[in-house]
Amino acid sequence: MLVKDIAYACLDLAKASTSDDSYLTIDHCIFLCKKYRAFLIKKEQEKNRGSQEVASEYEMQQICIDLEKVPAIDGSACTGGYYLRSTKPIPKILEGYQPKVYPIDYYQGTNISFVSRDRMRYTGSNKYLQNIIYSSLGPDLHLYLNSSNPQFLYLKKLRISAVFDDFESVAGLLCDDEGESTPCDVLDAEFPIRDHLVPPLIELVVKALNGSKFQSVDTKNDSKDNLPEQVRA
Repeated sequence: MLVKDIAYACLDLAKASTSDDSYLTIDHCIFLCKKYRAFLIKKEQEKNRGSQEVASEYEMQQICIDLEKVPAIDGSACTGGYYLRSTKPIPKILEGYQPKVYPIDYYQGTNISFVSRDRMRYTGSNKYLQNIIYSSLGPDLHLYLNSSNPQFLYLKKLRISAVFDDFESVAGLLCDDEGESTPCDVLDAEFPIRDHLVPPLIELVVKALNGSKFQSVDTKNDSKDNLPEQVRA
């Protein structure tokens, strides 16, 4: 489902329940859609905790990143050497969802394991695990790679599949396997959420849109509560 299908459905329902729709904007609607998408996905994760699948392919997005060779930071590796690092920071990943890291060619057979930042400090020194490439997000939000096999330094690109907190933040990094360009307008992009979460998403957004009309503000700086009685109630 496209962003515009959900956003305009929310706006139409909100406008139908109010006589004053001047405060309703598509930008605010998209902002709320992002906010409640993350909320609903987390709720779904809590409900399915313990099951094998807590993330749906409908919520996951795949980005392609370029890699560069960088020296190991002092104190982070016993023997120095080099890491591979993504040339750009990785957009924020929704809390609780571990990304999957692949080579550009799925059938290359390269084993890339995503590990925590603490565990990453101890990788790259075990000769019996030299065929494994380890990846982790650094403090600067770049992806770092390390391995006992120096051949990993020849990697130039990677795929990352993850549930990103803000689906719009990955627009410039999406993989382009089909030869189609990324939509110029966010409204024409796919909204990454599973189908059965769309109705509750629309309901939450419409409630928020309608509720914003009735939020009065005390603008007098006189240390008194000047809100109307019906607002304080």
